Amino acid sequence: MISEVDGKLIKLTNLDKPMWQEPLVTKGDLIHYYYQVAPLLIPHLKNRPLTVTRYPDGIDGAHFYQKQCPPHAPPWIKTYSSSAKDKVVDYILANDRATLVWLANQGTIELHPWLSTVDSPDYPDLIVVDLDPDPPAGWPQVIEVARLVKGLLDEMGLASFPKTSGATGLHVYIPVAPRYSYRVTSRFVGFLGKLIAAHHPQLATNERLIKRRRGRVYIDHLQNLPGKTIVAPYSLRPRSWPTISMPFPWEDLNQIAPKDFTINSPIPERDPLADMLGLDQDIDGFVPLFKED
Repeated sequence: MISEVDGKLIKLTNLDKPMWQEPLVTKGDLIHYYYQVAPLLIPHLKNRPLTVTRYPDGIDGAHFYQKQCPPHAPPWIKTYSSSAKDKVVDYILANDRATLVWLANQGTIELHPWLSTVDSPDYPDLIVVDLDPDPPAGWPQVIEVARLVKGLLDEMGLASFPKTSGATGLHVYIPVAPRYSYRVTSRFVGFLGKLIAAHHPQLATNERLIKRRRGRVYIDHLQNLPGKTIVAPYSLRPRSWPTISMPFPWEDLNQIAPKDFTINSPIPERDPLADMLGLDQDIDGFVPLFKED
């Protein structure tokens, strides 16, 4: 069928195809979700080069990561060309609802935008603290570490904004002015992780090797390095259950769990991350505390 989205014509195909078997979620449901959530999602994708994960035959089928905008994409889809390792990649910019619908029709489940925009590609305006529990650590321990992260950032005078990862962990955004390199922002999170792990060694770790984490919550700073991405707010995740990476206010931290948010959950009336957009905080006073290679 041909659908018109904001004046753009999109051919939608195989709408009854199962993307999840249990509970049943069809490709039509996937498209409908991204259409409905677009007003909240697009501000977090706008002008950010995008990597997507496509599951053409659903989560039980083959999947692949896609950076390059395919040649069959409609001409109205905006792109951004970036060179890396002697190769030019034309990244999709999901700046409008029609692009989101087209991506969903391609079997796109996950959306991974850059932490920087095309206006300052080498200087992120978002820092992310990625909290990843190593079993038997789980969500209760993630909550504890998240509370420590927020407390430390509060002491630094930095506003922070949480969301579930859509899997087992949690992400904490720190918006900053786009004048710090990816290496600086990564080392800033590494600095936070070292402080928290030093004071709470039984609970948190910044150990890269999985075998050394020993049931603690890993505070991952590497997601802030160039070329790395973090799943977008409101993006679906290709888990056995159709979960969403959902933003929430800090005061709800003790009241939620990752599985609370799925494709069938009500879409928030207001984006808990709205106050994060365009917030140019600085970390100048903390840069001397960690060494940049």
